[in-house]
Amino acid sequence: MPTLLTENRHAGGFLVSEARGHRSRDAVTMGGATTIYAGTVLGVVLGGVAVAWPGNAAQENTNTGNGTIATAGTPVVTGAQLGMYSAIATDATHFAVTDPYGNSLGTATAGSAFSNQIAFTITAGGTAFVAGDEFSIEVEAIGAVYVPLNPSASDGSQNAAAISFGFVDATPGDAPGTVIAREAEVNASELVWPTGITAAQTSTALAQLLSNEIVAR
Repeated sequence: MPTLLTENRHAGGFLVSEARGHRSRDAVTMGGATTIYAGTVLGVVLGGVAVAWPGNAAQENTNTGNGTIATAGTPVVTGAQLGMYSAIATDATHFAVTDPYGNSLGTATAGSAFSNQIAFTITAGGTAFVAGDEFSIEVEAIGAVYVPLNPSASDGSQNAAAISFGFVDATPGDAPGTVIAREAEVNASELVWPTGITAAQTSTALAQLLSNEIVAR
């Protein structure tokens, strides 16, 4: 029997036409902790990332309580601001949370998720917290990261913004890549979509690409 050969996707193989002078392409950072193939429809995550540590704003661990803090999977939520947030204990289980300008965001309770501009959970340890113990959460700016489209997300990746020109292995971390971002015609049958995407979600994504003058044929 003849050997069955499978041809891999080629960089730019999904393109029908693009603007002259590489005007359709952008060099970007790609992520998502996955492999990204040529023709993958991408969303773009903008904004910031939250980093939390025990102790005061000077990053010194001066707490009496030995509990911990962990940011949520999506730690930066609607209304987040760049800068240092504080969660200061008022007793063994409650923390007054303030934004970088000192405005109150409410009370975080140990063992329960807190979500207002930033999202985190404080967990009590073997030694109880005392009033004045503090956790600091800094929201730092990050550049745009292009990741595979995820219609169920709320971080920007739910909106189709570009198409990966070639293969990028972003499994170990963010990596450089090239995208088709504007003024191009593409072969719709060559596009790579997330598993489980619905016809309605596909139509929405194609309309979003069209708004960037990326036309699927």
